Amino acid sequence: MSQPRETFHDDQLINYLLGCLPEEEAERVDEESIIDDELAARLRLIEDELVDAYASGTLTGEKLQRFESFYLASPRRRRKAAFARTFLDKIDRPAQRLSAVPQPAVVTAAPKTPSRARASWSWAPAAAAVLFLGLSILFLQHVNLRRELTEARRQVTAATERANAMSVALDEQRKAVAGATQALADARAARPLATIALVLRPQTRGVGPVPIISIAAGSRTVPLDLEFEATGPASYDVALKDPATNRIIWRSAPVSPQREGAAPVLSIGLPAGLLKSQHYALDLFALHPGAPPEFVGTYAFEVARQ
Repeated sequence: MSQPRETFHDDQLINYLLGCLPEEEAERVDEESIIDDELAARLRLIEDELVDAYASGTLTGEKLQRFESFYLASPRRRRKAAFARTFLDKIDRPAQRLSAVPQPAVVTAAPKTPSRARASWSWAPAAAAVLFLGLSILFLQHVNLRRELTEARRQVTAATERANAMSVALDEQRKAVAGATQALADARAARPLATIALVLRPQTRGVGPVPIISIAAGSRTVPLDLEFEATGPASYDVALKDPATNRIIWRSAPVSPQREGAAPVLSIGLPAGLLKSQHYALDLFALHPGAPPEFVGTYAFEVARQ
């Protein structure tokens, strides 16, 4: 069932056009005006009334200040306001000229001379100019409406594409979670090899499976070998963090690395009693004399207790 659309008052829409609405409300007006044709028509009508009030000089106070500082910041809106003001000026000038023309005296029963006939039709060019300007403004409004409709359709199409992309990403994430859950179940069902140390490698930006350590009941120590790139002669220590609280719950004593092949390896033993069935992270630090600890890498793993 679709959710009911939000109703906006005229004052809210005026504040939206003047940039006075809070960011969250302005975003809601943006979204609703794209999908709600009635709201979009109201917004255009209120905008036209606001522009007419500015062009006629009836807009005052704070609204005038916000109109000039915010609304006219857009080149398109400046052109619209300038056009409205020019249109009103061209209408006022013929009206002023007509009011300044003295009216001919009317004589009863006197025949109308050709000069009087010409005077009575002297307003025809002004009326034609007003009619032409009216048709011009209607045509320009029609062009602007078509342009705005095209832009709204483009935005709706872009929003639909983003929604489809998010749906695909969500499906992939659900599949990844299902795979991790199955792997965790398989690890819990597997028989642990307590005497063999699990080799962990530093976490990288690439997405890959997280190593799972299955701990049998009664185990005291979990042996781990950490591979890393050497930073020079140094000893190292390891900090165990609980991602749920981002706090260090255990720290090793300084340990010297061992060489196995091309990469050095640091062997540690985690207290099994500290570990629960969840994610953990190990931070490795290099200890140099007279210098603060140097961060080397992070090792993430999953614990499955039996």
